[in-house]
Amino acid sequence: MTEDELILSLCRERDLGIKGAGKELIQKFRQTYRDQADLITKATLGDAKALRRLRWIFGLKVIT
Repeated sequence: MTEDELILSLCRERDLGIKGAGKELIQKFRQTYRDQADLITKATLGDAKALRRLRWIFGLKVIT
């Protein structure tokens, strides 16, 4: 999964108040959550801990 696919997946799962489609949505997400870029990168590389942390930050269900 790429970073863009992960971002779109998170946005679809929970309405984060970011409107737009495709590239616009990804760009707005990156601007809003730029301090989480490291977690996004780690999660796309398969780091389960980073993915759980991202889901917790965004208020999504976290399965431990």
